[in-house]
This record gives sequence, structure tokens and C-alpha cells, in this order.
Amino acid sequence: MEDLIVKISHIEEQITLNIDLLEIAKGYCEHNFDKASEISTLGTIIGIILDEQQRLARSFDGIL
Repeated sequence: MEDLIVKISHIEEQITLNIDLLEIAKGYCEHNFDKASEISTLGTIIGIILDEQQRLARSFDGIL
């Protein structure tokens, strides 16, 4: 059982790291959207991925 808790904690740490990195990338896109339409599109995609990672993190919080 302890091994499962360690694995879940590791996954939660990875999700938290992903959220932090995605927020940095999203912030970059939001501040540079005027440079190209590709940046705007990328920002939208990052926003969707960020929302999904945050939802996943909340579901892990419910387990622990």
C-alpha cells in the first residue's frame, strides 16, 4: 500500500510541475501574441492542456 502512495505522490508532483511549466508557456504566449498568429494558436492549445492538467490534479487531490 505504501508503494502505491509513493507512486501517486510522484505522479502528483509531475502534474504540478507540468502545470507550472504550462503556466509559464501560456504567460509567454499571452505577452507575445502580437508577434504571430502561431503564438496565439499555441497559447490556446497550452490553455487547454493546462486546464486538463489542473482537472487531473484536482482528481488526485480527491483520492489522497
